[in-house]
Amino acid sequence: MKTKFLLIILFIVCTISGNCQQSPKEYFEISVDDLIAKADLYENKNVEVIGLIVHMCGVDGKKMKLKSPSGAILKIVPNDSEESFDPAFKKQLVCVQGVVEITRIEKAYVDKMEKEGTLLCHIDHTPCKDKPWVNNKIESGEDIEIVKKDIANLREQLQEKDYINFVTIRSVKVKLLDE
Repeated sequence: MKTKFLLIILFIVCTISGNCQQSPKEYFEISVDDLIAKADLYENKNVEVIGLIVHMCGVDGKKMKLKSPSGAILKIVPNDSEESFDPAFKKQLVCVQGVVEITRIEKAYVDKMEKEGTLLCHIDHTPCKDKPWVNNKIESGEDIEIVKKDIANLREQLQEKDYINFVTIRSVKVKLLDE
């Protein structure tokens, strides 16, 4: 009886310890800022980060924008491309476990997007999939200023290096954290 009680207590402690752990894989806990600064070291590695979901793609719910307290941004996508995120994550503090992926944005890409006048997704700088929003901006003439602003922002980042590492976590688990 005493052993059973101790096992139950041990199970409860193990279950609630850590923010997001409970998975058989090992996840390296890292801040969003450190992950972005040292992204090359963590590419294709399992990580765990905590941050605020500040935006979720309104088209299909398959992309989220996670922000650190210092303002650093990560893109979060589901591991299974058929899945979408729960809208309840929006504007919530979450713990994310997943695999780090890096996309490089280079000058040639920025030049192409500028030449085409492409409205970019503000999560990952790919062409925006929200056709009603894009069409609305084109019809109102706002698209030109938005493209100029986005391209200027990317060019500013390219002054530091000749590429921008855009970090994504392909999530296997996203958990809301209690405030």
